[in-house]
Amino acid sequence: MSTMRLVLTLILVTHTGLSLPRFAVRTNLTCQNCHIDPNGGGMRTYYGSALYARGTLPVRGWNDSLALENFTTELSDIISFGTDLRTLFSYRPETHTNSFYQMQGNIYLSAKLAKKVMVYLNKGLYSGFEVFGLLNLLPANGYFKVGRFTPAYGTKTDDHTNFIRSKTDFINNRREDTGIEVGFSPSFMTWNVGLYNGIKGSAFSNEKMRLITSRLDMKFHVDNIKFSLGGSFWYNNLRGGPLTMVGGFGGMSFEKFTLHGEIDFKKDKSLMGTNEFISFIEVNYLLIDGVDLKLMYDFYDSDTGVKTGSETRYCIGLEFFPINGVEVRPMYRFLIEEPVDRSNNEIDILVHFYL
Repeated sequence: MSTMRLVLTLILVTHTGLSLPRFAVRTNLTCQNCHIDPNGGGMRTYYGSALYARGTLPVRGWNDSLALENFTTELSDIISFGTDLRTLFSYRPETHTNSFYQMQGNIYLSAKLAKKVMVYLNKGLYSGFEVFGLLNLLPANGYFKVGRFTPAYGTKTDDHTNFIRSKTDFINNRREDTGIEVGFSPSFMTWNVGLYNGIKGSAFSNEKMRLITSRLDMKFHVDNIKFSLGGSFWYNNLRGGPLTMVGGFGGMSFEKFTLHGEIDFKKDKSLMGTNEFISFIEVNYLLIDGVDLKLMYDFYDSDTGVKTGSETRYCIGLEFFPINGVEVRPMYRFLIEEPVDRSNNEIDILVHFYL
């Protein structure tokens, strides 16, 4: 990767704030405001599902006759549920091939055991699942989480093809592991540390393999401009050598513009000691209520020590929320590969149902 490209990416990250999901950047709220999991993603809270997702996202006035009165995801005072279903139609112009993909089909359940204690289940359509206990009993709005779940690292995007997820150590935006996590959210910041077995999909670590993660993010505003800034650390002790990742992310929002992104440096000594560089930038502009113009940039260098082997992707599209619980996202993706470009451009249409 050229020095100029690295400098340019670092300048963009430093001066424009870059990454946390766009809604968190736009609202200047933490992940815990909208999701059960303190790190975001998965089941939504009452605010996330009933107030923000249904009261703010859709086109204003379109679904007045279709909206449910007294909407709630609570089955009782103890048990709540939720779901995400994403179906993708993809077309490649160069090869004239197309296909439907079921990208996601998750069901979420949470049960309160006490006022500040709950258990949580996230079952995916395929093999992935999360199950953990969450105790919100620590000082400084702190929590203790134990079970099987995705370790906290970087930005949890809703597009698992983004290089910051697919090129790091995640599969389909997930990488469930069994362990513990402790976090604190005093005032404007959130910080957590996790310790896990360190083996994908395994319940045992043979007492040698361990994964340690840490994630910090902060939120603040200057006049009408909202900012977020943070970083992540990942150390996985593997048999062939450690896999280490260090990343930074941040974002800013002003009026109808929202921008976020992430950069990651990955060193995998279990695979010949490669030094990888991954970056992501996304810009959103709210055209009207319920419709966002979306621009994305992904870059991946599989080994910074050589001049070739990089991938660059540009995406442009719309994010459209016509009625409560429905999203339609048409995107055009330009993929450029070095040294040989395989003409993998795509036209994608994603349909998302959420609760």
